[in-house]
Amino acid sequence: MITDRISNLSLYEPLIPGAKAIAKAFLSSDPGAAPCEVREKSYEQKEDSKRRYEVHFRTIDLMMAREGSEVIHICPMDRLTAAEELPGGADGMKMDGRIQGSAVLLEEGYFCAIFPGEAHMVGGKTSGNTSSVTKWVVKVPCTEAFSR
Repeated sequence: MITDRISNLSLYEPLIPGAKAIAKAFLSSDPGAAPCEVREKSYEQKEDSKRRYEVHFRTIDLMMAREGSEVIHICPMDRLTAAEELPGGADGMKMDGRIQGSAVLLEEGYFCAIFPGEAHMVGGKTSGNTSSVTKWVVKVPCTEAFSR
C-alpha cells in the first residue's frame, strides 16, 4: 500500500504503471484520458457492520479522492477467510473477518494504491466533518512481479 498526495503520483511510475498519465487525467477531470479503467464513485461512509473486505490478484486499486474522506482498513489476506468471487468475473474476491490491520485516511487531494494480496475495506467513518467521499477507483493492471 502506498498513500501520498495526488500531486506526487507521477513519482510512483516505476511501481504504478501509467501513474503520470493517470495523474494528468485526474487533474483535468477526464477519466477517458487515463490509460486504464476508471470508476467514478461517490458514497456515504458506512457503519463498520456494513463494510466488507475484498482483495484483488492482478490489479492495483488506485483510489484518488476528489471530495470528502473515508477510512480504508488494509490487512494481509491470509488473516481473513475467503468468501465469494467478485461478480461478473471481476479480478478478486470478497473476504470475511473482523476489522484489523492498518486504518488509512483517504481525503481530498490524496491517493491510496492497494496492491494485489492486500485486502481492503472502504467506506469507514472519519472523525471529520464529511460523511461521504467522491473518488476515482482506477484499476491498474499490474506487472507479473506484483500479481498473486
